[in-house]
Amino acid sequence: MNELLKRYVIAVEHPGASGFEHLDMLMVRDKLARQGTSFTPADQERLVAADRLLVARASAFYAELSRITSLQYEREQRKLSPMHWWWYLDVLAHLPQRQSELASVS
Repeated sequence: MNELLKRYVIAVEHPGASGFEHLDMLMVRDKLARQGTSFTPADQERLVAADRLLVARASAFYAELSRITSLQYEREQRKLSPMHWWWYLDVLAHLPQRQSELASVS
């Protein structure tokens, strides 16, 4: 498995880690996005599964991140578009989620 992907997969499994670790996780996700289509089909599936878990746990990640930074500030400083959706955990944390969506991620 791609080393960056491995770091990301492990990170999304630990929403209680520090905000600094979560900030690093978001930067790793940026690097994964830049790698684009270089993933094997298996790694692509792992990335999608990890992304789903990140979305499902957006509130927990956002709570820790908000202790050290403002995601809005980070987006502005990094000039990020919504295409980098992982930097919008503050928005995702406030969206209603259906139980069926959560069940499919857990």
